[in-house]
Amino acid sequence: MALATVMQYIEGLTDRQTADAVRRCMDWKYALSLELTDPGFDFTLLHDFRQRLLLHDGAQTLLDTLLNTCKTQGWIKTRGKQRTDSTYVMSKG
Repeated sequence: MALATVMQYIEGLTDRQTADAVRRCMDWKYALSLELTDPGFDFTLLHDFRQRLLLHDGAQTLLDTLLNTCKTQGWIKTRGKQRTDSTYVMSKG
């Protein structure tokens, strides 16, 4: 569900559109490691998933898992230099 949420954000889709893409699009099924016959999920599960992430600080857990995987694969190094995009954004307030 986490990867589907990331893909949803990248594509700028609604929950309904995301659930539909999971059911109908082969590239989404491939990226999510689903069988071609997988029926997908109801769009309301995306909202429920995001609520559970917020309630249980799941975003930090996902980030930690991602960083550990990147380190294990050698994509980033501990104490290595990292670059960030620091685009200046003015806020209203």
